[in-house]
This record gives sequence, C-alpha cells and structure tokens, in this order.
Amino acid sequence: MKHYSYRLRTTTTKKTRCRAAITIAIALLTFSSVLQANENGSDLFDRSARVTQFAAIDNAALHSNLSIIRQQGNNNKASVAQSRSVSYQLSNFAYIDQVGNGNQASIMQSNGNNTGIIWQVGDDNTASISQQGNNVQYKADIYQNGFKGDVSISQSGSGLRAVSVQQQNLSGNARPVTIDTY
Repeated sequence: MKHYSYRLRTTTTKKTRCRAAITIAIALLTFSSVLQANENGSDLFDRSARVTQFAAIDNAALHSNLSIIRQQGNNNKASVAQSRSVSYQLSNFAYIDQVGNGNQASIMQSNGNNTGIIWQVGDDNTASISQQGNNVQYKADIYQNGFKGDVSISQSGSGLRAVSVQQQNLSGNARPVTIDTY
C-alpha cells in the first residue's frame, strides 16, 4: 500500500508539472501568433499597440520609463512614446486601458516626471495626452465612458500640474474637450 500511494503521488506531481508546462507553451504560442498576426495585418480583431521608450542615461530604479497597455475588444489602437534625457529627471508612467471597439488612445511624454492615464469604456472614443515635463510633475487622467467621445490634454511649462477629465457620453453626441496648460 505504501508503494502504491507513493507512486500515485509521484504520478500526480508529474501530471501537474506536465499540465503547467503545456499551459505555458500554449500561452507562448498564442502570444507569438497574435504578434505575428499583427505584423502581417491579418489579425481578426485588429488590435494594435505601439510603445516607444528612450532614455539617454542608465535606467536605474525610479529612473526608467514604464508603460502598460491593456485592450479588450475589436479595432482598438493605442500608442505610447516616452523619452527622458538627463539624470535628475524621474521616470515617466503611461497607462492605457481600452474596453470596447474602435477606441484610439495616445500618450506622448518627453523629459521626465510625467504620469498619463487613459481609460476608455465603450466604442469609438478618442483620447490623447501630450506631456512635456522637466523637473516638475505633470499628471493627466482621462476617463471616457460611452460612445464617440473626444478628449485631448496638453501639458507644458513650469509648476506642478494635474488634470483629470471624465467624459460620459451615452448618446454619441459629446462635444470635444481640449485642455492646454502652459
């Protein structure tokens, strides 16, 4: 009986490891297939995301750019461009979350100490954030809920700046919102 339970436990452990390895392999194959489909333009869901990051110095802790793009739906497009040029500048952080169809979002951050966040829930929303920080801190947050919303935020100049826009448009007839700070 002892021998049987040891053998059963060993077999169960091997099966669990095998299942985990198969799951990881499937996830990697699926991920690489999606990347290849995007490159070939044959992705059935037509999702695209582009991230560009530049740093002219060593990316140490708290001094590196970070961007996260999460998309759920069809025909969503997102892009992030980040740059930082000198060591006293802190990192840039960009986050884009799209749930729905046909949404477009872009975040452009130059220099350092910028935070940009875009949340889109619904269809055919457009949002953009442009931040040209220096040694000051810029924060921009856009939340769109509904259909065919349009929000644009541009931040530059001196002094601490924080802008938050919540646009709820369930009729599809929202006016565009543009905010420029200098």
